[in-house]
Amino acid sequence: MLSMLAAFVLPTSAQAAALIEARINGAPVRLIADRATNRVLLEAGKTRALFDLAGGSVYLGEGDAVRRIHARYRPGYGELPYRIERFGPGPVIAGYVTTYHVLFVGEQVCAELMTVGWATPFVDPAIRALAMLEALERAPDDPCQKIPFTTYAATGWPLIAGKIDHPTIETLKIAFDYRPQGDELAMPASFAEGDLGQLREVAKAAGL
Repeated sequence: MLSMLAAFVLPTSAQAAALIEARINGAPVRLIADRATNRVLLEAGKTRALFDLAGGSVYLGEGDAVRRIHARYRPGYGELPYRIERFGPGPVIAGYVTTYHVLFVGEQVCAELMTVGWATPFVDPAIRALAMLEALERAPDDPCQKIPFTTYAATGWPLIAGKIDHPTIETLKIAFDYRPQGDELAMPASFAEGDLGQLREVAKAAGL
């Protein structure tokens, strides 16, 4: 039944992208992820950042000006202490059937996850863009205090992740047949050079 449901919501052409609207630590975030071009548009409040993952650059809009910041996604945090266990089917969230997982460090429960496993290939650029921003800050000593986004997404896109009564990530809408509008994913014709400090501000705006 789930595979039949997936067939109705997957992209129908190479031009379709994934659209995600979510709250991360309370911050409203809108993401457009296009795996064909390996680009991601992130909008959070007044912040607008276009990730060119293939080219290793992020283009940050500042009013009418655009800054280019050189940054690449480099996977891996060393040896992580997390263990994720599947506990069965989860509820339908944002129109999708989820799987319920619990995330542990040792025997301590750190978070609960409601994920959509088959969605991973379609949202992978968004996962990498968020992980790139998150990696700008040093990980806390307590591994339960700030769980890496890639860990939350290890079993699929997290529709809800964190504490059920106070989620860290809450997906409000996700669609896999979105057609980017106008120049949403277009590379800017002109720009000035920026720095990683400006990229850290993007991470803060996105709740990371």
